[in-house]
Amino acid sequence: MRGALKKPSEQLGSKIQRLTPGFNPEREVRAKITAKHSQVDRFGTPIPAAEPKRQTIQGEVIPRFSQPTAPDTTATAVTLPSMVTSASHQKLERMLDQALTRADAHKKALRYQAARHFWQRPSFLGRRTGIKIGLLLVLIVAAFSFAAWQKMPQLSAKLAGIRAHISASVPSYKPEGFSLAAPVSTQDGSVLMKYKSAADNAGFELTQKQSNMTSVSLAQSVVPHGAQVQTTQVGGNTIYIYGQNNDAAWVNNGVLYTIKDNAKLSSDQIINIVKGLN
Repeated sequence: MRGALKKPSEQLGSKIQRLTPGFNPEREVRAKITAKHSQVDRFGTPIPAAEPKRQTIQGEVIPRFSQPTAPDTTATAVTLPSMVTSASHQKLERMLDQALTRADAHKKALRYQAARHFWQRPSFLGRRTGIKIGLLLVLIVAAFSFAAWQKMPQLSAKLAGIRAHISASVPSYKPEGFSLAAPVSTQDGSVLMKYKSAADNAGFELTQKQSNMTSVSLAQSVVPHGAQVQTTQVGGNTIYIYGQNNDAAWVNNGVLYTIKDNAKLSSDQIINIVKGLN
């Protein structure tokens, strides 16, 4: 608030000695009392030597691979980039590194496509994939069942024997030209095996059933009265071959074996079948 202040009586600006740059009072006094040389006309104001310009070098500081070093006092001043610029450069370098490491992705894709199995290719099944897969599964199951029936009769005989509560088996011998006409099955508590000739429809049936009969009781209950009978011993068991068609019956370890012959097998063939079961 200048209205409440008293103005100074004297002006202060007249007593202030204004100094120019480079003014030295002692030097001025010494110059006045120093005798002038006859050849010196006047003294000039010394001009200070111009300092050499410092060249500003702009550069980029990348802190990723740089090692911390002691500050160099003699180094030229460097204008450091801003934090935003450094971060953008680092991000760009990371992106370039990732791109270089993934540069062989197309080669891997080509190797994968070349190594794919044929069933993995899109053109293998085409349209209606579900129907084709279902038909394929049905064919696989049918082929497996046929192989089990043709190539694994022992397995089917074991399963049928479990249902009939006996230890059933398939004879290792079968007459030439005969084969199983159907899978081994159970019927009336007995295991039934049907053999059929490839030349004609003639065949025979082999049954195995649990029984408490002996060879003597077998001759009285199974062999028809008045029929022509031929007996033979195989493994300590009596084999009865009877009738015009050469049917056969015998008992072994509590199991009654019967052959109903419609193919008119010979006695030697029947005996070989018996041996194949022992």
